[in-house]
Amino acid sequence: MKLSIVTPESLVFAGTVDSVVLPGSEGQLGVLPGHASLVTLLQPGELSYRMAGQDHYLVVGDGFIEVTQQK
Repeated sequence: MKLSIVTPESLVFAGTVDSVVLPGSEGQLGVLPGHASLVTLLQPGELSYRMAGQDHYLVVGDGFIEVTQQK
């Protein structure tokens, strides 16, 4: 699935990933390809994504998350 991480200043990351785990408003949220569409708040914390068998980590702040069938 496609993942885009965007700040008000710039595009931080854009690529195809296997999965994403992020801090949502109700706790950790895991997203896999084909996940149901949703929009929710992003809480400050650690975001991780798996790409080509390797885990990558970023620290994120407040924001929102939009999940669609493809991204």
